[in-house]
Amino acid sequence: MEQRISDLIILLAGGINQRRMYFDAHPKVRAFSEDFTIQLRKLLADDPDGAFSFGVFKGKFVRKGSFLVGPSIAGRSLIAFAEALGCGGFSFRLPVEPEDIITFFRLAASTKEPVANLKAARDLFAHEGIGHIQLANPYEEGDDGTYREGAADDSGTGTIDNDFTPLMAVYQALYEIVARNNAMALHSGGLDITDALTCGEDLVRTSSTGVLDVMQFIRYPDYDSYTIGHSVRVGALAVVIGRKLGLEEHLLTELATAGLLHDLGKGRIPEEILFKPGSLDADERRIMESHPALGAQLLLASGEATEIMVSAAWGHHIRMDGGGYPRMPEWHSPGFAAAIIHVCDVFEALTAARPYKDPIAPLQAYAIMLKDEGSYDPRILAALVEGLGLYPPGSAVLLTDGRRAVVTAVGDGLDRPRVRISHDSLGLPVEGDHGERLDLGVNDGLGVAEILVVGTG
Repeated sequence: MEQRISDLIILLAGGINQRRMYFDAHPKVRAFSEDFTIQLRKLLADDPDGAFSFGVFKGKFVRKGSFLVGPSIAGRSLIAFAEALGCGGFSFRLPVEPEDIITFFRLAASTKEPVANLKAARDLFAHEGIGHIQLANPYEEGDDGTYREGAADDSGTGTIDNDFTPLMAVYQALYEIVARNNAMALHSGGLDITDALTCGEDLVRTSSTGVLDVMQFIRYPDYDSYTIGHSVRVGALAVVIGRKLGLEEHLLTELATAGLLHDLGKGRIPEEILFKPGSLDADERRIMESHPALGAQLLLASGEATEIMVSAAWGHHIRMDGGGYPRMPEWHSPGFAAAIIHVCDVFEALTAARPYKDPIAPLQAYAIMLKDEGSYDPRILAALVEGLGLYPPGSAVLLTDGRRAVVTAVGDGLDRPRVRISHDSLGLPVEGDHGERLDLGVNDGLGVAEILVVGTG
């Protein structure tokens, strides 16, 4: 249930992003509105008089006292809309129709300045005829750290999970800069390299234990959010590897930025090819395989991209043995940046939840990559494993005493991470982020027995 709610929030944010680029009747805007409406009806099928409600508090989405990590990263456009309206969240009730959602997208895309007050915002919604979408009162926070949502939202009271709060602004900015550059590459060809470098620098400044964990919580209910989230995670993974290889800070910043921008060329690939669920034919594959060169050309044309960024865009599909694409002479070998981004690109694709596939466990991804002899620089692949461990941050694991836990950091041993208990031995959840924290390298009697899921959303 909660995953479906997160998906719906990301769909709303994605629709706003599409409406900012297009117009009401554009097929992409309409597709988001129809998809959201269908999913909402499924969610409320057993309770047609109920509502799909969520809050916005201190720049984050919350529901039933829980901080929704993935949507808060991917849904900054929806958060900004709530803040401009001065409301504490939204509530959607049936019979909401696709036209209502398109109107919602248009208002969100066109509202640049804060509305005078919440009454004015509600009057605006009434004037636009979208009475089945209600605005919640702002939240109030008590001295004890609890908060209560407005009367229009029934999510209750609770405390916000603070595990990822310090990283949220960084990841929201990363997500937005990738989305902005992707849109610019598609429409104008211009790029914002300066802000991308700033975001890359912020990513490098993030603690080594926290650089990847937030992104483990993102699922992608649509292709647009997957494309953006993929690049953000590749940038984060590149920092993990770069640190293990001992790269200097300025090189780490360029490498992180290269990860954020490595797939820009996909914006020039027709969507019917880019998002085709089945196998590509020979002509379609040729077009798809042009995206590295297209991305490199866009970066070169910007006049601001560094050699590392261009190299990574050009060469992130070139194997160490010379295979892959673009086709290169036998004597050619990828530069270090391209080789790093190549490893990150494949690992992320294997372990992420895409719109058309479930993730696979990191252990399985490592095994697949190790069997592919000649594809990866062994030093870089080893740095990835060392940096993430066998159970990367965000992985849900089962302990030998029956308790379940979430990996919070790599431990002293690759198979002995640090974890936070999420469920007791009876399977009952531990409230909030207050679960016991264990270092499995010290607690030898509590070994990791089984990976349950990766990327919990």
